[in-house]
Amino acid sequence: MSTDDWVLAEAFDRAAPTYDAMVALSPGYHDQLRTAAEALVDGLPTTGSDAHVLDLGCGSGASTRAVLDAWEVSSFDGLLSVTGVDASEGMVAQARAKTWPEEVSFVVEDAVTHLRTLPDDSVDGVLGAYLLRNVPDRQAVVDEVARVLRPGGVFVVHDYSVAGSARARAVWAAVCHGIIIPLAAVKRSDVPLHRYLYTSVRDFDSVARVCERLQAAGLVGVRHRSYPGWQDGVVHTVVGSAPA
Repeated sequence: MSTDDWVLAEAFDRAAPTYDAMVALSPGYHDQLRTAAEALVDGLPTTGSDAHVLDLGCGSGASTRAVLDAWEVSSFDGLLSVTGVDASEGMVAQARAKTWPEEVSFVVEDAVTHLRTLPDDSVDGVLGAYLLRNVPDRQAVVDEVARVLRPGGVFVVHDYSVAGSARARAVWAAVCHGIIIPLAAVKRSDVPLHRYLYTSVRDFDSVARVCERLQAAGLVGVRHRSYPGWQDGVVHTVVGSAPA
């Protein structure tokens, strides 16, 4: 793990105890995660009734819970096993402290390292929520996900992206400098982490580039959606599938 990765993981460790309260202040955060999780479940292969999915960058478990909720209301009647993976020990500790079915487990590991321990064609679906912009080698993550997906398996990327849109960049700057960073200071939260949030989104791939990464890895049916309100063009869900 590089020095930059280690510093970021430590920042999330520090933020972990208040992270759930922090994201609860973000309008639409959980609804959007639920939409991304529904896209994951809807895209799972229909062969067989059980499924195994990875929740990469699971954080404190909000995305993991969204996947379970989406499965619960789906037409699948088998068992869903979920492995949540995150490089932050503090965030994983928060996730583990919650109540989960026995089919849910959590691993402290960076995404690429974990993926490289898995065999080819071994996973039905992968959710990467707020993950891709936080890893140093984005294409390596996408390539490894494509390798471990079973035929027909699905990869869902859910994240902020403002590159390529002057409006989205302006909205993001205004929200961060006018609300998010000042609120972090008032609440005595980790201000450097919130500043990192601003710059990491500002400098992240465009949605078109994310789609290109999935296609370059051999995924098909790549598509994306954004969300209404001020987050239109700011928050996106990208979906791609392994060839059946």
